[in-house]
Amino acid sequence: MLRTAIVLAATLAASVGCSKDGTPRDGRREPARLTILYASDMLGNIRSCGCVDEDAGGLARRATYTKQVRDQTENVLVLDAGDDFSLDLAYTKDEASLTLDAFSSMGIDILTPGENEFIFGLPFLQASAENATFTMMAANVVDPESGAPIFGEEYIVRELPGGVKLAITGVLDETIRFPSYIDRSLFRVEPAAATLRRLVPRMRREADFLILLSHLGIDRTKALLGDVEGFDVAVIGHGKPLMKKTETVGKTLLLGTGGQGRYLGRIDLRFDASGTMRYGTMQLINLGDEYPRDPDIVELFREYRLPLTDKEAGVH
Repeated sequence: MLRTAIVLAATLAASVGCSKDGTPRDGRREPARLTILYASDMLGNIRSCGCVDEDAGGLARRATYTKQVRDQTENVLVLDAGDDFSLDLAYTKDEASLTLDAFSSMGIDILTPGENEFIFGLPFLQASAENATFTMMAANVVDPESGAPIFGEEYIVRELPGGVKLAITGVLDETIRFPSYIDRSLFRVEPAAATLRRLVPRMRREADFLILLSHLGIDRTKALLGDVEGFDVAVIGHGKPLMKKTETVGKTLLLGTGGQGRYLGRIDLRFDASGTMRYGTMQLINLGDEYPRDPDIVELFREYRLPLTDKEAGVH
């Protein structure tokens, strides 16, 4: 099992969380911890790989691990940076709907959709977002007439016990080529850099720790973060990004799981009373045999009349 654990240096966020004179904001007293689970680029791999050496991946195992972490850990944030649907012509709307229902079941907090999520049209995606228990967010995907974000909020702010505040947003790469059959008349993708330059000052006024879901791939995310400073963590989607070791742009930590649903990323952070991140550990969790299939997800497959792999179904 691939399980990479990395201790992050305190200097990654040495300036986070203090006012201009270096004092803690808003009377915080207690330190806080935060666990982030993250993924992207499942690419339609809703089932396990069915591999001969070790059966791994799939929504049912991902749900098991996610629920275990939620049950055992305080302050968990579950994020996905998109491209979870497949462009394969055999991929169905039922598989897409099952995916989003599974995300709701396992407790995802925020999904920034990639271009793949638009394959069944914007109305389908908007209706799915309205019925989901998680937030779908893409700050630079806007209505072509009003300019308002298609999915509502441009960013959200959450407060941890002790007063540390998080602000999370997500963007798509405006240069991404959507499949030709997608109706682009219903939405427009604004330049990500311009959108974030507008949002970051507001986010920084409202929060201590900024998180970006960047559906731009590794290279363009690095370029974006070189142009727009202020984020502490960036979860990367598009192009199956894989980050096995600590890598930063400025003070922004880059996170990526490699895609195809086999791995889930985890980072455990600790903040002091001022909101400064002091240390953390980062892991890539291989969703292998030690994680049984979550029965709620197995039931979803039955409801949608979609087959599991023989190994997942217990057929030998």
